Amino acid sequence: MLMTFSVLGLIGGLLCAAGDILFDFKGRGNEKTGPGGNVDTNWIHMADWRFIASIICAFFGDIFVMLGLYSLGMQIADEKPVLGCVTAIAGCAGTVGGVLIHTTLCLQPLLYKRLMEAGHPELIDSVLTSLYKAIAFPFFFGYILLMTPAVTTIIAIVTGSLDVPMWFVLLNPLVFLPVGILFRKMNPVLFQDLPGIIMPSMGLAMLGLTGIVNLM
Repeated sequence: MLMTFSVLGLIGGLLCAAGDILFDFKGRGNEKTGPGGNVDTNWIHMADWRFIASIICAFFGDIFVMLGLYSLGMQIADEKPVLGCVTAIAGCAGTVGGVLIHTTLCLQPLLYKRLMEAGHPELIDSVLTSLYKAIAFPFFFGYILLMTPAVTTIIAIVTGSLDVPMWFVLLNPLVFLPVGILFRKMNPVLFQDLPGIIMPSMGLAMLGLTGIVNLM
């Protein structure tokens, strides 16, 4: 059962990455505007189905990631019960927040497009600002919870609680995220969308892979 859950965790991370691409791959010529630079001008050219499909990918992806993190937590708990429980609980709670956050973010471009089509661009700033304020707390708290299993997994690998190569400490969202940011900083034009947007999700997928390798 744990192996099945870990495989689903790997698949879930890849599904989340696919959802990230559907939502955030805007193409060239996009400009950041609006409150805090959170409005993308290319939203108007993106098909609605992309945002709907992105929500679906994130929904099933986060469910699978949750199972993968539960499996990883139970594997760690064999050697370190407290660390394993923290991994499983934080992972499960974080993925719930992940679904909420991703869905809310995907609603932004849909609202933007409807307001533009209705001829009310003056409402965009106030509507999206209100939306950001509504999700601010669950966004940051949920993200911290979702990153917690990365920390506990690193600790488990370093202390020998997981039987995987030591270099697996690099296969997690805390490492992948700054790598994506670095790519964007190095060449904002070439890497304006990829790989930055998929790196955290790919990191979650790697936690599933860690569970798979540990069980082999």
